[in-house]
Amino acid sequence: MPFKIAHSVKDLDETKWNLELKKENAFLKSDFLEIFEKSYSSKDIIPFYISFDNGLIYGHLIKIQGAKIANYFKVGRFSIKKLFLKTINFQFFCFGNSHFSNISSNYFEKEKINEIDFKLLLEHLKEIYKTNFFLLPDHFLTSLKDGKYEEMSPIFEIDPDMVLTIDTQWNSFQDYCDSIQSKYKKRVRKVLKDSSSLAVKKLNINEIEELIPKLQTLYNNVHQKSSFSGPPLDINSYLNFAKYSDIEFSLYGYFNNDEIVAFSSEFCNEKNLYSYFIGLNYFQNKKYSLYNRILYDSIKHGIDKKVTKIIYGRTAAEFKSTIGAIPIKSKSAIYISNKILRLLFYPIAKNLSPKSWLQRNPFKIKANE
Repeated sequence: MPFKIAHSVKDLDETKWNLELKKENAFLKSDFLEIFEKSYSSKDIIPFYISFDNGLIYGHLIKIQGAKIANYFKVGRFSIKKLFLKTINFQFFCFGNSHFSNISSNYFEKEKINEIDFKLLLEHLKEIYKTNFFLLPDHFLTSLKDGKYEEMSPIFEIDPDMVLTIDTQWNSFQDYCDSIQSKYKKRVRKVLKDSSSLAVKKLNINEIEELIPKLQTLYNNVHQKSSFSGPPLDINSYLNFAKYSDIEFSLYGYFNNDEIVAFSSEFCNEKNLYSYFIGLNYFQNKKYSLYNRILYDSIKHGIDKKVTKIIYGRTAAEFKSTIGAIPIKSKSAIYISNKILRLLFYPIAKNLSPKSWLQRNPFKIKANE
């Protein structure tokens, strides 16, 4: 085989793996990926470190509820296919990190994966790991040579990555506020007023450790409500993220009378701020506009850190557009190796699409535009 597979960093040639990477691929370094690996106690997710002579792939074997996939079915209210999907749980091999979906989890600098090697890998995964379903995210598709995947699998649009570009003229959150239209300024003022009684604190390692059970509960609230998600993240990972030195990690707690009611987490690397998982008490969210406050605070953090972009992820696209985030369109592909299952599920896969939404623009129109 033209590749080697390991399921643990302990079985990996770490020196060779890390030598392949450039600085901007810090999220693919073995010691960072090992943080996720240590949290995978469930059989619902198995990590894969795949090494080729000319590149690397980090992927997962995961279980996904059919009910979550059904949320992307683009038909009317009643559909037998949609009802059928909801009754099934799928085992997928994902060519990416399911807990960091907007970061590329493969690296091929000099030459892309050729068709022969890719098919050998698919056959190996099917035979050894008994999986017939393969998810190919957009960042992985770009690593396939000559676009051969288009002959094998339906391409479908997924939720866009929402990105806010930080204006070089912004030196404070007030500068951001001065750049938006009056009705959006009123929204900012309302959110800040609603949440004014809350204490917001950047948590240190000891505080994170003490709050792990409550953080997990708040995270689970959001994970369970999301329209699409794989296996949940073990929040114990946050302890190791906080200790990790190569990528800046920050965790902010939102407290009401010393009781944590929400949290937000962020990574900062190479002039980009990544808004990571959040947790919410939904009853308190309505009262204190917690989610809105988290979004505005992330803008403040980005300006203070002098980043060029804030990457918000793929959820709540229309809501995030109200703060100025712009969608980066994304497409994925599903490959089904079993011919019978392919006949059954490809027509369903071709009907997958994110819900339509209205793009907002909060910024004032500049005179020269």
